[in-house]
Amino acid sequence: MSSFRRTNSGLNNQHLFYDVDLIVFLEGGKTSYNKTQVYAGNYSKETEDIIFWKNIFSKFKSGKKIKFKSVGSKTTIKEIAVDIIDGKITTVMVAMDNEFDEILNQRINHPNVYYTYGYSWENDVWNQNVIKSVIEELTAIKIDNSDIEANMTEFVSKIKLAVYSDAYLSKYNSSFFPRQTGYMFCVECNPIDLPSIKDAEIEKKIVEKGITKRKATLFGNRYSIDTLKFCFGHFLSDYSCQLITHYIKKRHSLSNIPRDIIYRMGIKKYFEKHFDNGAIYDFYEQQFKKNGA
Repeated sequence: MSSFRRTNSGLNNQHLFYDVDLIVFLEGGKTSYNKTQVYAGNYSKETEDIIFWKNIFSKFKSGKKIKFKSVGSKTTIKEIAVDIIDGKITTVMVAMDNEFDEILNQRINHPNVYYTYGYSWENDVWNQNVIKSVIEELTAIKIDNSDIEANMTEFVSKIKLAVYSDAYLSKYNSSFFPRQTGYMFCVECNPIDLPSIKDAEIEKKIVEKGITKRKATLFGNRYSIDTLKFCFGHFLSDYSCQLITHYIKKRHSLSNIPRDIIYRMGIKKYFEKHFDNGAIYDFYEQQFKKNGA
């Protein structure tokens, strides 16, 4: 019990060390810390997750001074959430990826716990409009054709079965896309023109995973799974990055841009031009209202 009290007090007083109103723990960063390491002061200071959530909180909680800390692991975030709930802590919040928690009814319902709308922040950010905005920023030329829309329409159509399969397997603590490396196995990353999805590789992986197209499709249809919303976030963002880099190379003869720069440009363009209306905005607005922001 004394150990819990020390944890409780330490969490509740963290904001005082940074002269802020709130501490928000997030996923993200190149290093994953366990809860003991986090409470000892370890975290990543600048990550895409922090950039994304800073924009969200600035929209709906602008009157508060906030310190954001990325700790890498969702497991750790959920453990911190339990301490927040058990200790009735009001000065610490957590924000995490939705993943398939919404579908599996596994979200933690608490005022200090926030979720992304889609599988992850990448799903909220990346769509054909943001991709076009990034390309136009990089090339200084307005896109006057439908190549991006056509490519993304085909992407959604061809990747749907893989997303359904990923959701289905999540029920059994498994996955269709490898989570660390190799998740781009079904993408033609060295195309003659623009990247595309390799149908045969998806069908091969379905067989390897011991499921069937029918099972995956029935599950996806049952829960009305939206492909872009629930596609594995790293996969979606890397595909978007591939589309951008190949487009500016093939159409404009420009050199490759580092992937992390494209990610940050995507976040910037999303909040500048594409966030302030629609289902995603409404989701975050209602989440903050519900949580008393």
